[in-house]
Amino acid sequence: MYARVIQFPLKPDSISEAVDYFRTSVGPALKELEGFKNSRMLTNPSTNQGLMVTIWESEAHRQAAETSGFLQGILKKMGDYFAGLPTIDYYEVNVQVA
Repeated sequence: MYARVIQFPLKPDSISEAVDYFRTSVGPALKELEGFKNSRMLTNPSTNQGLMVTIWESEAHRQAAETSGFLQGILKKMGDYFAGLPTIDYYEVNVQVA
């Protein structure tokens, strides 16, 4: 499995809106993508930092969500909530405990 981790600074007054958008729009849309396994959005209200973590069956599935424009669309819409540019990192999932 493969993971994409997006880190982003949030505008302090937009954290709850960002969480609601992720829950109601991003989450359901991710479930429709081939190879999608699961996702989490984490926020730290003390530092106004956030993380979006998505897990994919394969690296090809993860890449497809980017080359299709899906990720760019999400980041553009969520840009309303960001206080700065997000950073994106990629990982191989070695251990998962459920």
